[in-house]
Amino acid sequence: MSLVTSNIFGKISISDEAVAIAASQAASECYGVAELVSRRLSDSFTELLNRKAPGKGVKVHTIENLIYIDVYVTLILGVNVEAVKSSIESTVRYSVGTFTGMRVQRVGVNVVGIKV
Repeated sequence: MSLVTSNIFGKISISDEAVAIAASQAASECYGVAELVSRRLSDSFTELLNRKAPGKGVKVHTIENLIYIDVYVTLILGVNVEAVKSSIESTVRYSVGTFTGMRVQRVGVNVVGIKV
C-alpha cells in the first residue's frame, strides 16, 4: 500500500518502501543502536549478494493514511534499553511524520539482541 494525500498542487503518493527507508535511516542514527535486524526473506537474499537492503529492519503498515511502524534492532551492550527504545520511537515518529506530513499512529521498537 501507499500513503495518498492531495493539496492545491495535486495528488501525492508515498510508497511504504520510501517510508521504511526514512524510518530505517532515523533508527540507525540513534545512540545505542548497533544495527537494524532483517525480518524479511528478501533482505537476507540482498545481504547474500553483498548489497545493502534499503529499509532493513523496518516493517511499515498503512491503514487509511495512518502509519504503523515496527523497528527491529540490536543494541550495544551497556546502554539503558528503555531509554534507547524511547529515543528510537520518538526519533522515528518525528522523522517519518516530517517526511510524509502524515500522522504516525504507532512505532513499535523490538530489541532482538545485544551486541558486545
